[in-house]
Amino acid sequence: MHIQIYVTGEGETVGRWLSLPMHPDELRMAMHEIADGNEALEIRDFEAPFIIERDDDVFTVNEAAAVMAQYDDQLVYALCGCTDNADQVIRILNGGQFRVYYDVDNLYDVADAMVRAGLYGRVPVALRRFLDYDKMVRALADAGWHFHPEVRVAVQPLYAMDAD
Repeated sequence: MHIQIYVTGEGETVGRWLSLPMHPDELRMAMHEIADGNEALEIRDFEAPFIIERDDDVFTVNEAAAVMAQYDDQLVYALCGCTDNADQVIRILNGGQFRVYYDVDNLYDVADAMVRAGLYGRVPVALRRFLDYDKMVRALADAGWHFHPEVRVAVQPLYAMDAD
């Protein structure tokens, strides 16, 4: 996963796009070139699956990008779409606190995969058509499952949303 940020000197409009993660020494050199005597720098634009504020520390954003780059891009995008910030995503990833289904078109596909895997007990094939999938999908959503159509991933972060 690569994250792009556009960094300028404070109050300036001309700057440079940086592709993260990058080695801290390379980042330090790039920041020095961009600063051009101006000590304060700001992030004017970004391309990332999470929100980056103008005054966020570039090195902190780089560290987050480095951690996220170790994981599957689809998983990272899906988690970023259902959490409050990059720190939560990193805690979830590092702790393995998630369940994920790839290549699904909706939560119905997740429910079906769970039935087939026996997570609802042994259900004979002949009886599967009688299951109330609408109710199962509502239960999945209530349990914190999120579907992200852009990446065709369903994910369930396994943490307390109000932990921060």
